[in-house]
Amino acid sequence: MVARRISLTVVEPPATGVILDAPPILRTEDDSVDYACGNCDTILLHAEEHKVHGVQIHCANCGAFNSTDA
Repeated sequence: MVARRISLTVVEPPATGVILDAPPILRTEDDSVDYACGNCDTILLHAEEHKVHGVQIHCANCGAFNSTDA
């Protein structure tokens, strides 16, 4: 079974707060949705849909900053 894929929203680099780097892929669940970089489509996060909020992820492949909140 192929996991559903959701493209994250690319945002400006945040001035403050915690920023996670990926890949390697961040995981909260094994049976979950793939969240991909909104710029280069690299998988950054495996998580249950609508369960991760307020997280900023820096894509190590392209340098884009992604938000889990639309």
